[in-house]
Amino acid sequence: MNLEQALLAIGEAHGNDLPVEALETVKTNWLVFYPELERLIEQFIADDTSLTGEQDAVLFFGILLCAELKYTPALPNCLQLFSRTDSFLTPLERVFGDALTELTSTLFYNVASGNTQALSDYIVDGHQAMYCKASAMEAVFAQYDVGTIDKTQLSEHVTRWIAAFIALPSTINNFLLSALADSCIEYELNQFKSQFVGLCEENLFDEERFKQDEVKAWSKFHAPKLVESGLIQTEFNLIETLESWVDDEDSAEPDDALLANIPNEGDELFDSLMGEGGLLSDILYDENTIIENSVPVSSLPTVGRNEPCPCGSGKKFKKCCLQ
Repeated sequence: MNLEQALLAIGEAHGNDLPVEALETVKTNWLVFYPELERLIEQFIADDTSLTGEQDAVLFFGILLCAELKYTPALPNCLQLFSRTDSFLTPLERVFGDALTELTSTLFYNVASGNTQALSDYIVDGHQAMYCKASAMEAVFAQYDVGTIDKTQLSEHVTRWIAAFIALPSTINNFLLSALADSCIEYELNQFKSQFVGLCEENLFDEERFKQDEVKAWSKFHAPKLVESGLIQTEFNLIETLESWVDDEDSAEPDDALLANIPNEGDELFDSLMGEGGLLSDILYDENTIIENSVPVSSLPTVGRNEPCPCGSGKKFKKCCLQ
């Protein structure tokens, strides 16, 4: 398979069919392929609605191969590409899907290769990325994880980020401030405790991302760190990662054939109990019973899809117990 054939195969890939041979060809011909990837990045930056579905696929796989190959020359392009709104149903989310929250921290970590200053500049920039800025913060914390930067350097970055987030309160900056508080607690940057607790009085935290009560408690979660947990993959393999996603989806889907074989011999008994005049006919539909036994939704604990799973696995909720 030559490079032209590989790009056609990638563009035609659909659903869970991974173009494995095509991706291997692209890696073999990386220096020839990268200028084409740059052209797609520039086109997306100029008009993020202009790419075809086939071009979206090439952009998706090409960017993630940058992470696998640790291709540091791609850092400026990657940061510029992800310097835009990244919420649900945006063009960026259309191209990258779950990878936007699951793999951008790995991408930034591997492509930055220790250049935490470039990541820090990206975080304090005024663009509208939210999840990607949070991923860049994780990438910097991961550099501390592996000893690339020390605690003093990490603290300098954190000080700069806090100042930027509180200078212009917004939905995005409140989310980022909450994510940062979470990380500071987990990494025991206790010198920031009084500042974060003081900010609770100004209602600057995103309660869905990290509650003010959690900030005030300042209690370490004891989850595995970013690198140890695998949330950031220092030796990233694109095909293996995406294959694991496919396996997860397959295991989460119900077996229709199995469901079809469940015996229904109790249907008549159920109908006699629930039908008009039946013993249980009024229980489920009695308004007073429903009201008396209801629990307000607001009183139930909530975990965001992209937050650490409360089971302690270190994985994000949507990739763990949410399934």
